[in-house]
Amino acid sequence: MLYFVFFGGSSVTMPDLVGKSVIVAMENLQQLGLLPKVEEVGSYQMPGVVLGQLPEAGDKVKRGRVVILRVSSGGERYALPDVRGMQYESALSKLEESGFIAGDVLRIYDGNVPPGVVIAQSPAAPARVPPKTRVNVLVSLGPNVGDNNVFPLPNVTGMNVDEAKKVLSEVGLFAKNIEYIDTISTQRGVVMSTKPRDGTQVARGSQVTLIVSSGKAPQKQPSQEVVRVPGAAVSQDVVASPPKPAAKEPTKPEGERTQQEGVKTEKPQPKPADVSGQKVADEQQVETKQAKVRYPVPPLSRPLELVIKATDKRGERTILSKEVKGNEYITLDIPYTEQLVVTIYLGGEFVWEERYF
Repeated sequence: MLYFVFFGGSSVTMPDLVGKSVIVAMENLQQLGLLPKVEEVGSYQMPGVVLGQLPEAGDKVKRGRVVILRVSSGGERYALPDVRGMQYESALSKLEESGFIAGDVLRIYDGNVPPGVVIAQSPAAPARVPPKTRVNVLVSLGPNVGDNNVFPLPNVTGMNVDEAKKVLSEVGLFAKNIEYIDTISTQRGVVMSTKPRDGTQVARGSQVTLIVSSGKAPQKQPSQEVVRVPGAAVSQDVVASPPKPAAKEPTKPEGERTQQEGVKTEKPQPKPADVSGQKVADEQQVETKQAKVRYPVPPLSRPLELVIKATDKRGERTILSKEVKGNEYITLDIPYTEQLVVTIYLGGEFVWEERYF
């Protein structure tokens, strides 16, 4: 290392070198006749940046004195995620998962951004910054609504998604969330309902979820399994009634067979007479149950025919056949013995099947 020695004992004022690059700082010191000595320290600042100096800025020192420069050696930096457009809770989780700390939150009214959505952040992304950096965010409160800005939600059922969004946007509502229901009863992409329901009082700037037809047929599962469609909920409550004795049948000649419920069964032989000489026939007890079927009709863009069929040992029979509207609630109590299969069709399309034992 080359040392410069100055004589004469003249003094100079120490310059402020903090924040400058080590190259510039060393040049400044050498021009003043001072001798720089670099000490690297760990820091999240950019490598090569002067973090401190000794003597400090403004001190009077003699030429030829050694000046210590504490210089950043750099540190680990993480990619800062862009959380603009995210709900604040989701943005907070994203920042914490990435190794950063949530800083200050400023909330303002903004008619173009839904409530709770992050508008801006500081530091801005994309960038690579030290871990545990505090990130401040600006969050929307939505439009500055008053009592006169509360109104019934318009009915957009039957519109396509773009039309529905346009109608809702014109009255200051947002429809970013879409839920699809598998059905071929309503054309693909057509709005079947909304959350909240049309007519509900909403404030300007509120979020509306569109329930839209996917245009796909629901998948029918094997009869041993329960098949459900979104919005359908069925209660299977089986109530056993007291057993009823079967009517006594007269004695038939041996070998005679009878046809009962589609199954050939051999008639029981008469029992020997008791001591009084009276003949006693077997009493057959049949357990009767009731299947409580509860079916909420899903949202529909138009009325459809609902058919409910029941199949047991007596064969298949139609329990209900009528035209229904969306969101109707169907309640049926179907008596049966042993086991029962209930199948529901809506608009000629299979939607649900379940077994009762």
